[in-house]
Amino acid sequence: MMPKLKSKPKPKPQSKRFKRWVKIAHYWLGAIVSIQLLLWLVTGVYFNLTPHDELKGMEYQQSHHPEPQRQAFETQKLVDIAPLLAKHTQVESLTLMALAGKPVYVLDAKVQRYAHQCQQQTLIDAYTGNVLLIDKQNAQQLALESYTGPGKINQVKQISAPISEWPTQCNSLWQIGMDDDLSTRIYINAVNGELVGHKNDHTDIADLMFKLHFMDYLNQGSFNHPFSWLFGILTLLLSLSGLYWVVENLVLKRYRLSLS
Repeated sequence: MMPKLKSKPKPKPQSKRFKRWVKIAHYWLGAIVSIQLLLWLVTGVYFNLTPHDELKGMEYQQSHHPEPQRQAFETQKLVDIAPLLAKHTQVESLTLMALAGKPVYVLDAKVQRYAHQCQQQTLIDAYTGNVLLIDKQNAQQLALESYTGPGKINQVKQISAPISEWPTQCNSLWQIGMDDDLSTRIYINAVNGELVGHKNDHTDIADLMFKLHFMDYLNQGSFNHPFSWLFGILTLLLSLSGLYWVVENLVLKRYRLSLS
C-alpha cells in the first residue's frame, strides 16, 4: 500500500483575516508615517539652507545689548529701597536695571524660571520711587532701541495671550509694526519692558516650517503634544506589523539567501 502523504493543515479563517488586517494596517501606517518623514526631510533642508538671522527675524535687530552698569546711574539720587519693600511686602527678588536709559527697580513677587511665563513684577522708577508702567510711548522707545532697519513706526497695539506668533507667551505684549521691506513687527513685554523678539515676512515662513517639523499643529510652541505622542504610537505599530511579517516570512521560508 502506498503511504499516505500528510497534507498541510489549512489556515483557520480567523488567522487569514488577522494576517489580512495586519497587511492593510502596515501599508496605511507606512503611508501616514512616510508623509511626516518627508516633511521632516523638507523642513530640515530648509533650516540648513536658510541663514540663522532669517529664521529668527534678526535682520534688523540689534545683535547685542550692553549690560546696564550700575555706576552709570547717579547713585546719590537713587531712592532708598527700604520704604519700597515695606510697601510691597510680597517680594522675592529686587533688581536694579536700566530701562530706556533710566534706572528702574524690578520687584519680583514670584521669580519665574522662564521669561515667557506669567511675570508678577512691578517696575519702580529708581529716582522718584513711582510705579512705572510700560505704556505706548515707552514701548515705542524700547522697540526703536532694538531696531536697526530703515523703517518707521506705522502701527502700535497691545495684545494679550494667547498670541499666535508667540504661543508660549503668557504676558501681554506691545506689537510695534515697522514700514520696512520685511514688514518687521517688534514685540515688547508689557509687564517689564523686555524685548521678546522681532517677527517679519521671513519668520512667517520659518514659523510654518517649525510647525511642520515639530508637528505643532495645535500651535503650542512645543514638541511635547498629542500629535507627537500619536506619531510615536503609529511608528511603533508600523514597526511591530513589519516585524510580524518578517517573522512570518522566516517561518514560511520565503527568504532565499544565496552566497554565490
